[in-house]
Amino acid sequence: MSIQSTHLVFREARDIRELEALFRLRYQGYVNSACASLVRQNSAGLEFDSYDWHSFHLGLFQQGGYGSHPVGYARLVQTSPSPMAELVSDLALRYSDLEMPLPPSAEAPLPFMANCPGAGEIGDLLGNLKSRDARLVEGSRFVFSPDARSAGYARFAFEAATAKAFFRYHFDFAFLAVHPRHAPFYGQYGFREVVSGEENDYLGLKASVLALENGKLAPRRAARIESMGKAASQLGAICLFPDNSQAFAPVPAAMAA
Repeated sequence: MSIQSTHLVFREARDIRELEALFRLRYQGYVNSACASLVRQNSAGLEFDSYDWHSFHLGLFQQGGYGSHPVGYARLVQTSPSPMAELVSDLALRYSDLEMPLPPSAEAPLPFMANCPGAGEIGDLLGNLKSRDARLVEGSRFVFSPDARSAGYARFAFEAATAKAFFRYHFDFAFLAVHPRHAPFYGQYGFREVVSGEENDYLGLKASVLALENGKLAPRRAARIESMGKAASQLGAICLFPDNSQAFAPVPAAMAA
C-alpha cells in the first residue's frame, strides 16, 4: 500500500504508545534485513538496547485526518541519559520478561565505540573532543517501512535528524556507523570517514565510522538543513508537505497545540 497522507512529520515520540510503535518498527526493520544479527529476536516483537536510555527516539510519522502512523525511525544517542529515559523505562516495565541490557560502559558511551574494534584508531580525535568538553552524538538504527523508502522519504528523515542534532539539541560532533557502500551518500553532507569500513568489523558486519562537526555541513546541503533546524528549534517537529518539499513550517495548528 502506498503512503497517502496530508503531510509527514519528523519528531520525538510523545508517549508510550508512539514509542512502542517505533520500537516495533525498528525491530521488524532489522529482523527483515541483512542486519538481523544485531537484534535479539523474540516473540514480543521488540527489543531494548543498552543505548536506548541515552537516546532521543525520533519517528517519521504519516499524518492525516485519522491521526499519525510511524513509517520511519531513528535515534540520536548521547553520552548520558536523555530526557526520554523515563519513557523508555515505562515501556520496559511492560515487557519485564524480556532480557534487559546493561547500561553502556564509561569507556564506550556511544554504540560505535562498543561495537567497532577500529574505534581505537581515532583515540586522538576522541581525546581532543573530550578535552574540549564537546557534546557528542551518534545517529543510529535508521529504519523505514518499504513504502517510505520507495517514496524517497529516507533522505528527508536523515536530513531532519541531522537538523535536530545540530540545531535543536546543539551537539558539537556527530558520528555514524554505516555500511561502506552507503558512505558516499553521507559524504554529500560533509561526513568524513574516520575508520575504514573495509577493515572495520561491526559485530560481524562491515561498517565505516563517519564524523561531522557542527558548523561544517557541506555548503550545498547546509541551507536546506538549516531551514529544517529552524523549524525544529521553534516547533520541535519538521514537516514534509507533498505540494512543497522546501517548506518545513508552519506546523498545522492541531499539531502545534
